[in-house]
Amino acid sequence: MSPTVHAPDRSLVKGLNEGDETAFAALYDEYGEPLYDYALSMTGDVKVAADIVHDTFIDAGRRAPRMRDHLHLSSWLYGAARRRCIRRGRAKVLFWDRESEFSDIPFLDRAEPDDPVPEWPSSDELHGLFRAALAQLEPGDQEVLLLAFRHGLRPGRLGAALGLSTRRAALRVRTGRAELAAALQKEIDRANRACALAAEPGAVAVLAGATLDEPDETAAPAAPPEPARPAARPAGGRLSRVLRRRPPVSPADPETARHAADCADCRRRGRVTGAALFGRAPAPVLPAALRHRVMHTATDPELAGYRADIAARGGTLTPAGLPSQPDVPSPFTRRWLFTGGGMAGALAAALVAVFVMGPGIGGAPLSWPPFRSEPQPSITHQPPPNGSSTDTEPSRAPSAGGPGRSVPPPVHPQTEEKTPQESADPAQPPPSSPPPAQPGALVVNPAKVELYGTKSASVSLAAESGPVTWTAMTSTSQLVLSEMQGGIDEGGTSQVTIRLKTFIVGLPGQGTLTFTDSEGATHQVKVVWGVSLL
Repeated sequence: MSPTVHAPDRSLVKGLNEGDETAFAALYDEYGEPLYDYALSMTGDVKVAADIVHDTFIDAGRRAPRMRDHLHLSSWLYGAARRRCIRRGRAKVLFWDRESEFSDIPFLDRAEPDDPVPEWPSSDELHGLFRAALAQLEPGDQEVLLLAFRHGLRPGRLGAALGLSTRRAALRVRTGRAELAAALQKEIDRANRACALAAEPGAVAVLAGATLDEPDETAAPAAPPEPARPAARPAGGRLSRVLRRRPPVSPADPETARHAADCADCRRRGRVTGAALFGRAPAPVLPAALRHRVMHTATDPELAGYRADIAARGGTLTPAGLPSQPDVPSPFTRRWLFTGGGMAGALAAALVAVFVMGPGIGGAPLSWPPFRSEPQPSITHQPPPNGSSTDTEPSRAPSAGGPGRSVPPPVHPQTEEKTPQESADPAQPPPSSPPPAQPGALVVNPAKVELYGTKSASVSLAAESGPVTWTAMTSTSQLVLSEMQGGIDEGGTSQVTIRLKTFIVGLPGQGTLTFTDSEGATHQVKVVWGVSLL
């Protein structure tokens, strides 16, 4: 917690802010090799790693002094390099040179170790164990362990580099450490089983004898077999195929455990840990020309535009002045995503309510058409054509009370009127009435109505060759008509207004208006509309 420990970072940031070339050179000498090692491990390409380191230092010379906490200089550099690695495309498994040897000294520790270095297996075997264990982890977990165990970033600085909080960074380190330990132990157990299988000459002889043909019983007894020699163990052929078909031994097999306790190779293999593998993996050689290239780009006045372009390609900065990461949303983005998710949920609930409740909002369904086109019986009293009285007359009606009892006259409704035939002399013929007018034809115009950008329109109705009585109905409750029925004289016209009814958000749709005249002929008008609000 002492501020003197991080005094170099403060002085470097101050020198960058003042444009000091000496401070820029000291910055490269301090962080050039770690950044190159990180970029090469992430990308696996020497040229791409050199370009990322070059652009990272040029970007740091212009924008690193903007960060709020100058103690996070290493986090700024690793974050800027990480963003460029992700943009270029990182490898699925971290890269190290398979031809190089594992070091006895951790990567960041340049001093000689005080304690004796534990004896490990060969570098080829370590490369195989390390790569097989890393292949079982996600690329993001591999990167977290690389920064934590190889480059020594504590959770606070690691979270600043990755765009995470300190708590989340520490949780990812613990989770990744446990997954790496389990994967590495799995690979060590597999290697121990292979070592135990190779060191069992008796098992080899038994398996070899099981695959040979059975000897003839009449033959002479064979001489006792000679003891097996280690040099005579076959490495291929029929016997090796038999060994490969042998079922795998479980980790709790007592024979394998006994062999691992007595075998020097297995004991050396058991001392290997994931953190030690990260720290002692082969370190790449920093290109000597890279320093000159970085210093030339940073100090040449003619390359000011090139430096500005490199900084512009570095992406935006967070409110704390650190490089934003493409795979981690910023706080403002998370806030807008939360707000937008809430609004989308509310809109979806409103649409569901509209679709569920919409058909029943307009009230009870009506019966269309409101009148029947077929002839209806008249309520007026008409005498029979032969002049005889009807069945309702008391003198001719059957006696309901039996013989000797009179039946009261029928009660007529108040709306019933006497016809001229009843009031006049029955012997006189009824006067002639004028013939009824012939019904006309209904004309509807237009045949299609489009409601794009508006919620109302008109349909014209006309009567030809006589008067017309009409009714209208709609196929959807979203279309409301100003009139549902009416009459038009011959040669007259009428206008019917169509109004589109929506609830909060109207979706595109279509409907049909059906106009029916008194003769039963129908005329349909198609109505289409688009999206509307309120």
